[in-house]
Amino acid sequence: MNEPSVFGAEQSTLPLQSQHLKADGTIIKHRDVHNAYGSMMHRSTHRGVLARDDDARRAFVLTRSFFIGSQKYGAYWTGDNIANTEEV
Repeated sequence: MNEPSVFGAEQSTLPLQSQHLKADGTIIKHRDVHNAYGSMMHRSTHRGVLARDDDARRAFVLTRSFFIGSQKYGAYWTGDNIANTEEV
């Protein structure tokens, strides 16, 4: 899972008022980077797998969190789906 998850919380993710601290000391609000967070992790994982294999093998990365351009780094999956046979 490559997205911040807080199980049992109202939004099931980091509260949007949470903050991230960059290396230069800049503070960024989570609500401003929520969608990019998973995409950047997806890209980093893809690059890490390639580096691990000395670029000799194609990387396969399956992600649940994606953003514009994520398709360049692997496949994405919509998460756990539940089938229900009960009538609605």
